[in-house]
Amino acid sequence: MGLRERKKLATRRALREAAVRLTLEHGLEKVTVEAISAAADVSPRTFFNYFATKEDALLDDVTSVPDEAVREAFAAGGPTGVFVEDLSALLVASLLGSGDLETRRADMAQRKLLMAREPHLLPGLLGRFHSMELSLASAIAERSGAPDDDPRSQLAAAAAMSAVRQSMKMVPDQSEAGIDELKDRLAESFRTLGEVFAPETDA
Repeated sequence: MGLRERKKLATRRALREAAVRLTLEHGLEKVTVEAISAAADVSPRTFFNYFATKEDALLDDVTSVPDEAVREAFAAGGPTGVFVEDLSALLVASLLGSGDLETRRADMAQRKLLMAREPHLLPGLLGRFHSMELSLASAIAERSGAPDDDPRSQLAAAAAMSAVRQSMKMVPDQSEAGIDELKDRLAESFRTLGEVFAPETDA
């Protein structure tokens, strides 16, 4: 990633963090775009280069997506050729975006506080999760050569999103293993799902 892209990501994160902090301190109704911009040391014009509304800034971290090359590699059948391993890599890239595991944990903790403080943001949050799930389902369908509305791909995406949430809970705070442990937990979650829904057989 070049210097320009890193600076843009830093500005975006600064705006998001300012929006969340000010909203938790004062409530969304009392927070203005001007205040958010000042806290991030940019102009309101710069704010609108990144976000259309205050709500967009508050929920920005929900929509992390992997690099297009990562998605294309998955849809083409890679990088390993093993579906579960490749899906895990795609999910981790989507979850972390340009950050790390601890940063993502902190973002999620703040989001939980934010939803408690501003519950009217919940529909927007759920809508973004739904969009992520649809995008994942599309990538899975593309990989298998199925149409975008393939029910099997949609179910796989829904299960994968649930597996990610569960896996994040299973990785201890301050875990030194970090992303590697998250990937292991995710693989374990997929195996467990297979066992839970496997056809029952007579002993």
